Amino acid sequence: MRFRTEEIMAPPIVKIVEAARRFIDSPDFLNLGQGLSGHIPPNSSLKGLQERLSHPSAHLYTPDQGLLELREELALYLRQQMGLYADPETELMITAGGNNAFAGIALTLFDPGQTIIMSSPFYFNSVMAIRLVGGDVSLVPVDSDFQPDIDGIQSSIDETTRAILIVSPNNPTGAVYEQERIDALVDLCVDRDIFLISDETYGRMAFESANHYSPRSRRDAQNHVISIGSFSKDFGMSGWRIGYIAGPEDFMEEYLKVQDTMTICAPTPSQLLALEILKNGMDEIDSEIDGLGLLRDLAYLRANEIDQWDLTRTRGTFYLFPKVKGCEDSRKLVLDILQETKTLVLPGSVFGDAGEGHIRLSIGPLTPEAVDEAFNRLSDYFAHHF
Repeated sequence: MRFRTEEIMAPPIVKIVEAARRFIDSPDFLNLGQGLSGHIPPNSSLKGLQERLSHPSAHLYTPDQGLLELREELALYLRQQMGLYADPETELMITAGGNNAFAGIALTLFDPGQTIIMSSPFYFNSVMAIRLVGGDVSLVPVDSDFQPDIDGIQSSIDETTRAILIVSPNNPTGAVYEQERIDALVDLCVDRDIFLISDETYGRMAFESANHYSPRSRRDAQNHVISIGSFSKDFGMSGWRIGYIAGPEDFMEEYLKVQDTMTICAPTPSQLLALEILKNGMDEIDSEIDGLGLLRDLAYLRANEIDQWDLTRTRGTFYLFPKVKGCEDSRKLVLDILQETKTLVLPGSVFGDAGEGHIRLSIGPLTPEAVDEAFNRLSDYFAHHF
């Protein structure tokens, strides 16, 4: 029996984790593979949620768009944090995570054969979603600083192009895209009457004086920009499956059809917890992200000790994306590192051809002691094998 998904790549992290399964229960195992921020929601917010859960409404559906009170608090947060304006009643919707939001965009916007342009390396779930709806993907390699190639993207636009996707701060590279480049892409989209989809999952995770710039803050271009956000990384809510989308009113009316078909609404307890954090937990979130900045400093200090890496220091997220000198098969390399050191990292090849030769390290869930131990192992491995 044939399935229409057979030509779509299988989730690559699942296969890597399967290879790591026999090490996972070992007390020596270190996981630098999965993209987790390392903190959980604030205790004060969890206590507030516990009180809300005693009310019968916490166990019912919310409106498809999400709780209005949450959308109002989120609209205020986005305006204060990113200068992003969204009417909570008509331009903002709560989704079951950022992946759910992007899949819904794909279903809403793309006809079979239409194309989205992405910078590469890329987040693989985005490619999977476009191909699930029969769309095509045009990949444009980033430059040496992991910034989008504006000329390359412009030359890739043709009559099939429906949208351009940007992810900033970026997974897997950690790059925070420059405002000038994002504005250039906004101008391109307005001029060509296509959409700019801006994945801002890591929006609060810009460090070292870098600033996250949301293109939807451009009031003159809001009809061409759709923003995706997530509570998973910033708020430590990855298992709660909750995110959001901000877009033009006419697009949101059509997206609502997809939302109702796929999920009806995001999980009610998750919405209530996000609301509690926005109202009462942001000081604790700020403290956690400050701590992550210090962890990044330690990781980059130790990474610079590995002579076999070419490392570009980026200013966002909790990812490092070094290029390994002489590596032509990053998957084979990662499996060997796992076997030799009981340390899981991801091969750059799962993020596309432009990622081959790289490895991705996620330091978010680690303590400073675990960061040191991970780099002790990696330093020793590369000193003896390269």
